[in-house]
Amino acid sequence: MLKIIGLNGSPRGSQSRTRQLIEQVLNYTRSNGAETEFYDIAKLDVKPCIACDRCHKIGSCFQKDDYQRIIDGILSADGIVIGSPVYNYQVTAQLKTWLDRLGMIIHCQMFSGKYGVVVTTSGGAGETETADYLDFAVRRTGAQCVGRLVSGIENDGLLEKGSPLFDEANKLGRQLMDAIKEKKVFPRQIEEQEQLKGFFAYMIGQRKEKWEWEYNYWQQKGWL
Repeated sequence: MLKIIGLNGSPRGSQSRTRQLIEQVLNYTRSNGAETEFYDIAKLDVKPCIACDRCHKIGSCFQKDDYQRIIDGILSADGIVIGSPVYNYQVTAQLKTWLDRLGMIIHCQMFSGKYGVVVTTSGGAGETETADYLDFAVRRTGAQCVGRLVSGIENDGLLEKGSPLFDEANKLGRQLMDAIKEKKVFPRQIEEQEQLKGFFAYMIGQRKEKWEWEYNYWQQKGWL
């Protein structure tokens, strides 16, 4: 059975249109046989990164909060649906706080083999720029980004039941499931990630005593 994780960056809870669309993607995948799990990040305890470098040395963050809970969920899954409304042409502070903790995940490309899709909404502008950033963030973890749902929504309030955006969310869910089942390869993304691994190989090799866990991880993978 496929497993899909949803991660909502909006702080608006049940009044979030981004959440509506993420949940619709999950609903589609679940109705087609996938197991799903949803994280509303504003309701979780995720502390800011303090740049202590300990994750590179010991292989985990020393802060005791819900950060690792989300990571464990993604590591156990095949795909992720990650979304955010636009706050000043960027993702929300709540989601950015979690993304800023992904240093070790990125260095070790720990989401390799997984697939992601992106959902962004705005009240007027910035949804494309925000989607570009989330797409970039997904690819930097080693996952491949399958597609996106990007929408500027002029009306206030939740989406109505017949909104065409729900159809788009269903299509995105289908794209995600098809990519996972077919083990689809996006050559440009893979090439980009291989180039990134070359950079990380050099960087981690130069810091092998300081970043002991990452150095050992790379050796075990046969990347060094």
